[in-house]
Amino acid sequence: MRKKSNWDIDHIDMRTESNKNEKEKAFLNWFKRNWKKFFAIIITIYLLIVCYGALTTRFYENESGEKVAYRMSFADLKKQDDYKELKVKLTDIRNLLRDITIVDIHLANGEYTNYEAATLYTKILNEKLDVQIPKVKSMNLEDEQASIQKELESILSYDLALYLQNITKGLQSGNTATVQTALAYREKALQTYQIIETDIKGVAESIKIKDTEFFDWNLNSAVLKEDGSAILKQKEGNGNGQ
Repeated sequence: MRKKSNWDIDHIDMRTESNKNEKEKAFLNWFKRNWKKFFAIIITIYLLIVCYGALTTRFYENESGEKVAYRMSFADLKKQDDYKELKVKLTDIRNLLRDITIVDIHLANGEYTNYEAATLYTKILNEKLDVQIPKVKSMNLEDEQASIQKELESILSYDLALYLQNITKGLQSGNTATVQTALAYREKALQTYQIIETDIKGVAESIKIKDTEFFDWNLNSAVLKEDGSAILKQKEGNGNGQ
């Protein structure tokens, strides 16, 4: 009787290859059913990458006038948010300075009585200035912009508030010394404003933002735009005779 071979081909397991083919078929069937969803996911990821690149890339002009791409970091994006918020607060202060200056001019021209001017100053203090202070204090800025936030608080709570309080008291009492004290605070407010504007402009430049139109703001122009009659009249005897 013939001896049986140890390697009998009848006992080779072909199930592994069969299972592999079944898995491939299953995957192909799944892909055929879901290719639209798969394609949509790929497109979505691609668009997200493109949008992120567009949002984080800024073009600015260098000293030679050439446009250069600048890739913003996450820190830059947060600074950009801070800058937008600081612009809003600076605009609010500009509007305060404009409204105060309009009253100043009409009072100086003799077009308002002391009582009328004092009433308007008090209204600006209570309805426009006081409401801004808690908004400035609640700003959530990066530490790098903390000093600007303090400057904003200072011009509102100290310089402009004390100007309005003292000018109102001086007009109501007729006390010249109080009026002079008020004018000193007004001058201090204008100086603080210049510091704030310069510092905010520095934030813009650090993230390659050229906001020329915003920083071209002029108080006298803003006053005339709001009130065309607010033109300071020259006092008699102050002109240069020619």
